[in-house]
Amino acid sequence: MVVRTLFIIGSILLGFTLGSSYGPETFTYGLLGGLLLGLLGISVLRFERMMFSLQFHEALGGFTGFSIGICLSGITSFLSQQIFLQRPEVVPFVTASTMVGFCSLGLMLGIRMGRRFSFDPVSYGTDSSSQTQQPKILDTSSIIDGRIADLSRTGFLEGPLLIPQFVLHELQRISDSSDSHRRIRGKRGLDILHELTNIETSNVQIVDVDFPQFSDVDNKLVAMAKLHNAKIVTTDMNLNKVASVQGISILNTHELSNAMRPAVLPGESLKVFLLREGKEVGQGVAHLDDGTMVIVDHAKRWIGKHVEVVVTSVIQTNAGRMIFSSLREGTPRLQASYG
Repeated sequence: MVVRTLFIIGSILLGFTLGSSYGPETFTYGLLGGLLLGLLGISVLRFERMMFSLQFHEALGGFTGFSIGICLSGITSFLSQQIFLQRPEVVPFVTASTMVGFCSLGLMLGIRMGRRFSFDPVSYGTDSSSQTQQPKILDTSSIIDGRIADLSRTGFLEGPLLIPQFVLHELQRISDSSDSHRRIRGKRGLDILHELTNIETSNVQIVDVDFPQFSDVDNKLVAMAKLHNAKIVTTDMNLNKVASVQGISILNTHELSNAMRPAVLPGESLKVFLLREGKEVGQGVAHLDDGTMVIVDHAKRWIGKHVEVVVTSVIQTNAGRMIFSSLREGTPRLQASYG
């Protein structure tokens, strides 16, 4: 930040010095020169920050717009020489100002136009039908979670699946961690990634892109989603909130899993295996195959056994669904089964 500030100050001082050497109105020309070179310095710094995140089609569009800007500024310089024959000292300022203006405008418009005409593999996959599908960016949590592979195998997930290099690097760092739990998670993520690339119905693309202006992965993912008009697939609630605030569409596999769970209504019967005691006196706790917690009243004495219960109520929480039930009258247990 300090270097950038000094660069802008230096550009202004250089412009003031050069401007002061033209014509009798030393101070006025110095201010004009400082203003022009200050704007040029700001444009250079802005372009320097953008160039690391530009894709090929954007860089090509920016170069084309910049070249057109130079041509227009050259024409304007020639016309100014004919108009200001009596005041030739004005010509350099007109030339400099038009060059800064036309080149900056051409660069910005060129980059924007380049985004509309993508030539990279992200927009043109091997399957022509995927060109019209909105791409999905996979974050680290969705890969480690693993359900994305099952979802992709079913064919419900259309369009290219983009995996940025910085997500791969994060997976590698986790798999090389000294913490055994993190190391297991990282290796699982790499295994899931390998499995994804071998699924015939999935269009997985590794995207070599980075956003050095951001230090954390979440902001990089949001910037990439904006750049490619893509959705983000994640299980991270913090990323979910950050991206949603900035207008990025999120596909949360936890929410999808909850939505796909079979409906359970009060009065229905379930067969469950009681695992442990509940928080309240006499309660037993069981789990369905999809992980849903089942609370059974007055079931402490049957912990470690299979029982038949009747659903009394269902509560949806942020952590998932909870089912409250009671032992079925007359059939408190089916068969003892000690694990």
